[in-house]
Amino acid sequence: MALLVYRPLDGGELQRIAGIADTEDYARAEAYDAMSAGLGQVQTIAPDSPAVRLFINAASHMHDLRQALSALESADGTNDDDIARHLRVYAVVAYGRTYGSNSRPDLATFVELSDADIELTARLKVIRNRYAAHSENGMTITKPVLDLQKEPDGTITIQQVSGITIDSPMPRSFLAEFTEMLRRVIGHLTAALQPLKDAVREELTAEQVAAAFENPQPLQFVSAPVAEWEPDTRRPPYPASRISQVHMDRGEQTIIASITR
Repeated sequence: MALLVYRPLDGGELQRIAGIADTEDYARAEAYDAMSAGLGQVQTIAPDSPAVRLFINAASHMHDLRQALSALESADGTNDDDIARHLRVYAVVAYGRTYGSNSRPDLATFVELSDADIELTARLKVIRNRYAAHSENGMTITKPVLDLQKEPDGTITIQQVSGITIDSPMPRSFLAEFTEMLRRVIGHLTAALQPLKDAVREELTAEQVAAAFENPQPLQFVSAPVAEWEPDTRRPPYPASRISQVHMDRGEQTIIASITR
């Protein structure tokens, strides 16, 4: 159970709403929904339309850009070199998701990259394809090493055959350029999203908006059995449902989501 107490912005008596559900989080969500309804506010999945689909494509790139930037910033904030290296490689992969997809247009469809950013992106593509996703370039090299022993009778024996793999990090100067580019592109995409939001407002009719208000379809996360998890799926151009299934192991409570406004 969750109890929410609030006062309307125009004054008046304190309002009290009790939310009752299976968990405290769900009860809190029920209470907030009831408060919003009392204030005349409703949140719902936007109806399907060309403008909505275009906005979805653009907004989804923001998630990947923020993931990449967050990984680089987290790498700079840790003293563990292994964790920092893994985070920086992930940043390359996350940024790499913004181009070459079979499910959505490239990031360059929505923002104009400078010549310097185009050149840096080309280098990042090489790192993603030949280092982060496949071990093909010289950043990772395995050397064969023999431990030899001269025996008392003068013969030489091989005691151990080893493979030593040298994994070269990306230079700090290159990572600094990458970080600054991400910040610039996030700013460009933030600006580019505004006319796409305006297009959604203009394309939806007053009747559609009124119908959405009267019969809202709020986003809902639903836990699904891990046994049903299947990675061989495709990102839809428009959500098939307001229900978002999340496959979590028993005891796991974290959902990764971001809001692009």
